[in-house]
Amino acid sequence: MKKKLLAVMIPAVLLTGTTQAVELYNDQTNSVNMMGWLGFAALNDGHETSVIDNFSRVGFRFDRQEKNGWRSFAHTEWGINMVTSDDGLIYTQGQGGGQLSASKTSDFLFNRLGYVGMAHEKWGTLSFGKQWGAYYDVAYTTDVLNAFTGWSVGAYTFGDGGLTGAGRADAALQYRNTFGNLHIAVQYASKQNSDVALYDNQGHALNDGSELSFDPSYGASATYYITDKFKVLAGFNRGDFTGNLAGKDVDNTNQIMGIGAQYGSFYQYAPGRDADGLYVGFNAHKSEQNELVGGELYDSTGAEFIVAYQYDNGFVPSVLLTYQDLDTDENTAIQGKWTRQFAVLGLHYRYSRDTIMYAEAKIDFSNMDDKAYEDLQDNNYAVGIRYFF
Repeated sequence: MKKKLLAVMIPAVLLTGTTQAVELYNDQTNSVNMMGWLGFAALNDGHETSVIDNFSRVGFRFDRQEKNGWRSFAHTEWGINMVTSDDGLIYTQGQGGGQLSASKTSDFLFNRLGYVGMAHEKWGTLSFGKQWGAYYDVAYTTDVLNAFTGWSVGAYTFGDGGLTGAGRADAALQYRNTFGNLHIAVQYASKQNSDVALYDNQGHALNDGSELSFDPSYGASATYYITDKFKVLAGFNRGDFTGNLAGKDVDNTNQIMGIGAQYGSFYQYAPGRDADGLYVGFNAHKSEQNELVGGELYDSTGAEFIVAYQYDNGFVPSVLLTYQDLDTDENTAIQGKWTRQFAVLGLHYRYSRDTIMYAEAKIDFSNMDDKAYEDLQDNNYAVGIRYFF
């Protein structure tokens, strides 16, 4: 693969998540593109079946050709709650009886990505804002299915990994460049105010003097293309918690180191969503204070492996294996064995390039000493549809 092609493709795929978009405007200097999807699923969690939003999103990409071979760009993306925004009811007691009214408990739109940057074929790409972290280059090799994915990649601590910088990193400065078959990314992330808001399990702000800060984090990744289809990856991300909780001093390092490999392209992240044949993805990591279980952070070891095949008739069968093991001892809240492991059997059908129907089944075989935790690891099933644009 030529350096020029790598230099163009890799930043586009890793920064936006896909190179497929609908062009809204182009005057040969400025262009605006829209991208995203609407998705719904019927999910059975082992107890009941619910209709849920399936990570729907909409984004806009702005590009401008600058002088001396530079290109400026901006990208915004919002998650969309397409199913419901009113999940609660308020009961008001009054004379002659009571009254029920809806309570808005979730936002219809919420921020996923937002960044600006400059790019040059020789000098690389520099971007600022909320964006996919450098470490996610490793994690995304298996984070490609629709319903059951990304559980053990280590990138989504505290929700979307924005605070740590390993997932959709908050307030990140990132540099990327390609040298021959090697692509590198380095990242520094730091909020203007590093204090973390603290709440109890009822959602009320803590008023016991507890305070916590997450120091600036930094990370990097390296991707080496052995062939046009086969690449190997390595990456890390690190930050530090400081402060106190309920009178107890906190000074912990949050860190993850991982390796990965990828063969072929999975259609959701392929340029133009054009993909065929075999796809294989793998990643494994070792982390410190990065896995959140029962309100506590643990060191952990995790790995995922996926194999899928895109047939010419549109069917995409897949198998995902995931493994996550917490490092527990007599000093941790969970003191016994805690190993989450399951398989996902998937069958996606591409009715067209941009309309996808799918079924996925999560078959659990976790091993945990605490029955209460093991009982939470149910077999799950989902069927759904995604409409890309």
